[in-house]
Amino acid sequence: MNMKKFIAGKAFPMICAAFITVIIAGCGDDSSNSSPTSTTVPEQVTPTDPSTPTDSTTNPTTDPATNPTTDPATNPTDPVTNPETPTDTATTPTDPVTNPPADTTTTNPSTPTDPTMTAAGFYRNPAAIGLAVSPDTNGFYDVGEIYKAAPADAKIVFVLRHAERESGLGKESPLTEVGLQQALDVGAKLKSDESFYYGATDFLRTQTTAAKIAEGRGETTEVVTMEEINGGYFLTVPSDSLDAMVSKRGGSFKYVAMWAYEQPFPTLLVNLGLPGYFYDLMERGDQFVNEVVLANLPYWKRVNVLITHDLLTEPLAVYASNRTVDLKTYESYRWINYVAGITVVVTADGKVAVLPTRGVERGFLNTRDMVK
Repeated sequence: MNMKKFIAGKAFPMICAAFITVIIAGCGDDSSNSSPTSTTVPEQVTPTDPSTPTDSTTNPTTDPATNPTTDPATNPTDPVTNPETPTDTATTPTDPVTNPPADTTTTNPSTPTDPTMTAAGFYRNPAAIGLAVSPDTNGFYDVGEIYKAAPADAKIVFVLRHAERESGLGKESPLTEVGLQQALDVGAKLKSDESFYYGATDFLRTQTTAAKIAEGRGETTEVVTMEEINGGYFLTVPSDSLDAMVSKRGGSFKYVAMWAYEQPFPTLLVNLGLPGYFYDLMERGDQFVNEVVLANLPYWKRVNVLITHDLLTEPLAVYASNRTVDLKTYESYRWINYVAGITVVVTADGKVAVLPTRGVERGFLNTRDMVK
């Protein structure tokens, strides 16, 4: 009886009080309604807090199996699926392993890293195609030496400036006596039994030069008029427009050479738009070889002579030499000589070489001595 009275009188109220205390404590741990009040309860943090526990069994907010916000396949902030907003320093775009920095050694196509080849893969060294010829001290190859050294199954295209002409800029300006002899001498260097193809612009001086080269070879032939080798090939505007802008500021020779050798134009001419008058030298040079020479080779003969003007042969020679020949009119007063230009040689296996070429003793002349 004493035990029953003890339980009913004292133990029972104590048990009830403990039970009520447990219920109240459980209500106080609801993180959605209140913050923790006891140091024994873990502090609540947001999913982006770096102090968030990483144990997936106790903190499901970081468990990729239960929280899709950290799943690389579905989380737009994951650097794998959205590299623009990386949060993982191991996969950020600055990581040299997963995202190496841009290659700063890459150069413009018009300035290939291999100076012995053009951007289109044309050789500048004749030895690369098995041609045993050497340039003179100015970097030009002789037309006769190229012709004799080329294999019998190789195709050759000479692109040359006309011979010396009389003064005057019109289409009917004839060759001088010196010019007539220059053309005959070039023909003598190319003498053989095979027939050549001859093309020229519609100017008297180019047509006569081609005819006289054929005569020097002992050949009588028709000279085909070719519009595609006119002097304005490297210009984006008519040559008259270039002349009108620079005729009183040093002349077109000076500024064509400055463009070819990548020299800066005077500020005034830049403001007037002169840089836009020219194509890119190296790209346009490759284009000339491709679309004018190689595209027509199936319709020409094994050896071909094309006679044009200095506004075409000057930049072609600079292009073929990778700017190593000196035709820097603005500095040395040198300009492409008469019956000089380039030679394109194509081997039987398809290799192509482009070589600065001269038909007379030198590949350049002094502009102060030129016929105006």
